[in-house]
Amino acid sequence: MPGKFYITTPIYYVNARPHIGHVYTTTLADIVARYHRLQGDDVFFLTGTDEHGKKVADSAREQGVSPQDFVDEIAGEFQQTFTRMALTHNDFIRTTEPRHEKRVQAYVQQLTDSGDVYLGEYEGWYDESQEEYVTETNAKANDYQSLVSGRPLVRVKEKNYFFRLSKYQEVVRQHIEDHPNFIQPDARRNEVLGRIRDGLNDVAISRSTEPWGVSMPGDEDHSVYVWID
Repeated sequence: MPGKFYITTPIYYVNARPHIGHVYTTTLADIVARYHRLQGDDVFFLTGTDEHGKKVADSAREQGVSPQDFVDEIAGEFQQTFTRMALTHNDFIRTTEPRHEKRVQAYVQQLTDSGDVYLGEYEGWYDESQEEYVTETNAKANDYQSLVSGRPLVRVKEKNYFFRLSKYQEVVRQHIEDHPNFIQPDARRNEVLGRIRDGLNDVAISRSTEPWGVSMPGDEDHSVYVWID
């Protein structure tokens, strides 16, 4: 029976121009979207660009332009490339668009009002190349170097807004175990369950050191970190 079908590509990071990997991934999603349209499904196919974060701001500074001018140019190249390939996405979302920023702030405000987001302090290891915090266990296991770039991790201490991920540990675990097909393939489901059983920590969702991003509602000294964005 025909139904609704939603598919999205990764929202591509724009610290550099599009390459064959972006086209390959979007083409695969396009094939799936076309198939479901042929089946009579109501399809919504999304792609777009992730335009905030330190890497983007650094790339803009290296080229001597503002972050906004930089992302406008790169996002335009993504759009032109996908148009030349005759891809059939229904929407191309840019994270610097007002429609996106307003929704992010609204959702984060809801999480703050519910108590799921709070202001705290983080002290630990930070992978600058990947723009992510690293647990002491994982940092030590990799000799305090980035697992991806090999660069040394940086010890940081700063105030951040946190999401109470630990609050949902048992709820998420139970849902995954009750719905075996929720995460596929099996190896990835078991990996996630193993991580949950090790214990989930609250996760920082803001940065105070890089202003290029969506401002935290009510606190312009912090920008929303892209993972929750």
